[in-house]
Amino acid sequence: MLSIAIPTNVKVTWGDSYIKVEGPLGILVKKRGDFNLAVKDNKLFVWEENASVVSEGKIHVFLKMIASLMEGVSKGFRQKLKLVGVGFKGFVKDNILNLKIGYSHEVTYEIPTDIKISASKVKGTLLLISGLELYRVKQIAADIRKLRIPDSYKGKGIHIDGEILKLKKGKREGK
Repeated sequence: MLSIAIPTNVKVTWGDSYIKVEGPLGILVKKRGDFNLAVKDNKLFVWEENASVVSEGKIHVFLKMIASLMEGVSKGFRQKLKLVGVGFKGFVKDNILNLKIGYSHEVTYEIPTDIKISASKVKGTLLLISGLELYRVKQIAADIRKLRIPDSYKGKGIHIDGEILKLKKGKREGK
């Protein structure tokens, strides 16, 4: 029997085939699987009747998913993107992200309803993506990055915050 602590501002309920996590930022519902659940002393206990090494691994994955859901509804997840390049900027208008990223035209990206994107007011070179589910936030950040992958010589493009780019030498820099 494995357990996970439930934060004070989060409520966990379940039915036959789902688990529902409610918090100050929203509600998330996921499939539950064939696990037994119980709450005692503000901890969620998860076990399986005929436990084996394989099922214990599944329980660990399930607990990690629930921990991610609890963090999402209580704190949320964020990802920063930097637009690097001369004249590169982005702005949000009517749930559409407009990007000027060095092409002859403006690139638009429709923002999903469960994700919020904001651009910095000063230069528009920083984008902040936020949402309740970590994988959705990371996937949207990756989709936006694909619109202009950083160049390996100058580094121009859309960078994920904390990403380390190793720039190549140009042919003029010598051998």
